[in-house]
Amino acid sequence: MLVSYRWLQDFLKLDQDPEKLAEKITRTGVEVAEVKHPQAGLKKIVVGHIIDCTPIEGTHLNITHVDVGGDGPHPIVCGAPNVAAGQDVIVALPGARIIDNTKIKKGKLRGYESNGMICSLQEIGFSDSVVPEKYAAGIYVFPKDTDIKPGQTVFEPLGMDDYIFDFDITPNRADTLSMEGSAYEVGAIVDEPVKVENVTIKADGEAWTDNFDVLVDSDLTSKFYLRKITNVKIAASPLWMQRRLWNAGIRPINNVVDVTNYVMLLTGQPLHAYDARAFTNNKLVVRKANEGEQLTLLNNKEVSLNPEDIVITNGDQVVMMAGVMGGLNSEIEVDTTDVILEAAIFDSTLIRKSALRHANRTEASSRYEKGINREATQRALEMAALLLRNNASGTINEGTICAIDKAQQPTIIKTTVSYINKTLGTKIAAKEMLHLFERLNFETTLAKDDLTVHVPARRWDITIPADLVEEIGRLYGYDNIESTQPVLAETHGGYSKKEETIRRIKNFVQGQGLMEAISYSLTSPQKATAYTKEAKKPIKVQMPLNSSRSTLRQNLLTGLVDAASYNMARKQNQLALYEQGRVYDFEDNIYNEHEHLAALYSGKIYFENWQHDDEKIDFYYVKGQLTNLLAAIGINLSEVEYRAETITDMHPTRTAGIYIKKQNVGLIGMISHSVTRANKAMNGSEIYGYELNLDKIVDLICKPKTIAQAAPKFPAIERDLSILVDKAVTNQAIEDIINQNGGKYLIKLQVIDIYQGPHIDQSKKSLAYRLTFLNNRDTLTDEVVTKSMDSVIQHLKESLKVEIR
Repeated sequence: MLVSYRWLQDFLKLDQDPEKLAEKITRTGVEVAEVKHPQAGLKKIVVGHIIDCTPIEGTHLNITHVDVGGDGPHPIVCGAPNVAAGQDVIVALPGARIIDNTKIKKGKLRGYESNGMICSLQEIGFSDSVVPEKYAAGIYVFPKDTDIKPGQTVFEPLGMDDYIFDFDITPNRADTLSMEGSAYEVGAIVDEPVKVENVTIKADGEAWTDNFDVLVDSDLTSKFYLRKITNVKIAASPLWMQRRLWNAGIRPINNVVDVTNYVMLLTGQPLHAYDARAFTNNKLVVRKANEGEQLTLLNNKEVSLNPEDIVITNGDQVVMMAGVMGGLNSEIEVDTTDVILEAAIFDSTLIRKSALRHANRTEASSRYEKGINREATQRALEMAALLLRNNASGTINEGTICAIDKAQQPTIIKTTVSYINKTLGTKIAAKEMLHLFERLNFETTLAKDDLTVHVPARRWDITIPADLVEEIGRLYGYDNIESTQPVLAETHGGYSKKEETIRRIKNFVQGQGLMEAISYSLTSPQKATAYTKEAKKPIKVQMPLNSSRSTLRQNLLTGLVDAASYNMARKQNQLALYEQGRVYDFEDNIYNEHEHLAALYSGKIYFENWQHDDEKIDFYYVKGQLTNLLAAIGINLSEVEYRAETITDMHPTRTAGIYIKKQNVGLIGMISHSVTRANKAMNGSEIYGYELNLDKIVDLICKPKTIAQAAPKFPAIERDLSILVDKAVTNQAIEDIINQNGGKYLIKLQVIDIYQGPHIDQSKKSLAYRLTFLNNRDTLTDEVVTKSMDSVIQHLKESLKVEIR
C-alpha cells in the first residue's frame, strides 16, 4: 500500500519529518519498506505555456516557443506527436536534471536553437503503469482548469513534492489497505486524533429502485448496495484526484472509473461502476457461474468461468466476475450517460480462489480476500455518488437498493490490566492503558482491574485478549519493555547421537570436495516418486503455487538433477553436489519423514591442467567415493553389498541397490538417458549419483567414530589369485566366498585385473585379486597363509566352479 504523507494530513495533524515518521511506524508494527520523494534528484523543471508550434519541414520535429515565466519565450525543438500551441506543459530548463540524473543543455537540432526540453511524465520519473493512456506516448499536458502559471515548478501540481510511504502490509493488518485505516494507525502512533468525516447527500434525480430487481445469493455476499447516477459526462478527472491516484500506483482513466478507485483507496471498500445500458431489462443477479460460461474482462482477457466463481449478471449474460474485474460488456465508455454503482462484500475465500484460478489478481480482489470494513460499505457508495455529481456533472437518483445486509455482532473483549502487564512483563498503570486504547480509537471501560474493550469494525483482526496485549505492547513501545529471563527449568543444549552422526557424515562428504545444495521439498508428482526402488503413496499439498510444486519429494536426487540442469545451462559441467535433507511419504496410514543424503557427480575427476590425466567420472569412481564414506563413518564394508536393480529414471545397466546386512539402504548409479536427453542443457551428459537412507544407515553403524591405530609391527603377506569364471557370476559373490574362507588374518581384498577377450572362452571372464594377510601379534608364516589360500580356492571351485589360472 502506497500511503501519501500529504493525504494523511487531511485526517490528522502531522508535521513530523517523513523519514523519522517512517522509522517510528516500522518500530511500532507496520513495516515501511521505503519512503519515496518523487521530486528527489530533479531540479529546474517548470510549467511552460506553448505560444506557437511550427513543424520543421521533412522531419517529425516541431519548433515551439514556450513561455516559462522568464525573460522572453524559450525556443524548444520537440518531437512529441501531441505537442500543440496553447498547451501548458512540463519544461526542463537548461541545466535541469531529469530522470537518471540526465542533464539538459542548450543545443541545436536541425539548425534550430533549443533551450530546454518539453517532457513526458516518464522523463521526470513516472512509471509507465500510472501515466494516463492519453499521454503514454507523448508529452504531458496540464488540464485547462488547473491553477498554474508559467515558470512555477511542476512538483506541487503533479504531487511530486509529496512523500510516499510504502507500507509492507501483512495479511492480518489489511485495515491499513486504505487511507482511513492508515490514518488511524499513524494517529495512534503519533498520539493525534483522527478526523474521518461522514457523508450526507441529497438525491436530485427521480426514483429508480421500484422497477429494478436484484436477486442475491446470500451464501456469496453479506452486503450488497446499489445506487444510480444519470446524466454523467465522461472526461478526465480533476488533477487533484489524478495525482492522488498515481501516487498510490493507479493509472487515471476517466472521471467515473477514477472515482471508484479513489474511494477504494480512501475507505478500503472496492466499488464497481457499470454502464447502465448493460441492464436494459432492469435486473441484476448475483450467483455462481455456470459451467462453460465465458466473459471478456476489462483487460480484454477472455476467461472460461468456473462454477465456483461469483458473477454478476443482468439475468441473461455475465457482466462481471465479482470482486475481481468487470466485464467489457458493461465498461464505462466515452458515450456512457447513466451509471450504476455497486458496493458489496463478497465471500473472501471464493474471491481469492477466483483471482488465483484466472491469474487475475487485482487491487479489489486483494482487499476482498483479506477483509473489508463493514461499516464503510454504504458510506463508500454515498461518497462515490457525491464525487460523480461533483466531477462528472451527474444526477444522483433517489433511492438506494440494499439487496442484503447481514447483521454482525460487535466485537467486545474482556480482559484485565494485570493480565496485559503479566503477559508483557510491564507495569503499565491502568490510566495509561486506557489512554493507549483511546489512541487506537477503541471505546474502553475500566472497573477496578477489569477492562471491557469495544473493537471497531475496521479492526476485524482483533478478536481475543492476546490481540489487545499486542496492541498495547507495540504502542507502549517494544524498546520500553524490560528484558527479563523466563522462569523455566534449566535445559542443556546439544545434539542427539543421530544428529551428531548426520553432521559427521556431512562434514566428510564436504571433505571429499562436494558442495552443498538446498532444493525445494515440493516438486511435481512425476519427480516426487522418481529414483526410488518402491515408490510410496505421494503426499500432495492442498493449494499448490503451481503444478511443479504440488507434491512432497520422496527422494533428494530430483533436486540435484534440477540443480545440474540449471548449472549446465550456464556451461558449468564440472559438478560435485550433495544434499542432506528430508523426504516424505504416506505409509500405513501415517505421514512419515526420513533423513536422506544424496550426491551427484558430472564431468571429470580432475580439473583440466598439465598435472592430471583427462579421466571422466564413472560408476566406479562414485562407488569408491561412497565406499570411503561408509568406511569413515564406521560401516563394516564386508557387510556392504551392491545388487544390480532396475530403478525409475536410473540407467538400466549402470545402477545398483545398496544393501547393508541384507537391508536396502539406498541406490547408486547413472541417471537415465531418458532424463538427460529430455533436457536440452543436460543432453549428452553422463551424470552419476547415489542416495542413502540415513535413518537406516545410522542404526547400522557398528562403531561410533574412526579410531586411529599405530602402524603394525609385523609385516603383511600378499598373495595374488587369478581365476576364470562364468560371466554371470558377480564380483560380490566371489568376494563373499573369499572373505568367508580367508581366515582371521585376511585384512584386505581388492580386484587388480579384469579380462574378457579372444584368449578365453566368450562365456567366461578372468579376474585377478590381491589378498593381504596380517597378524598384529606375530609374524605370519607361509604355511598359515597357504592354508588360507587353499581354503579359499577349494570353496571357489565348489561354489562357483571357477578355474584357477
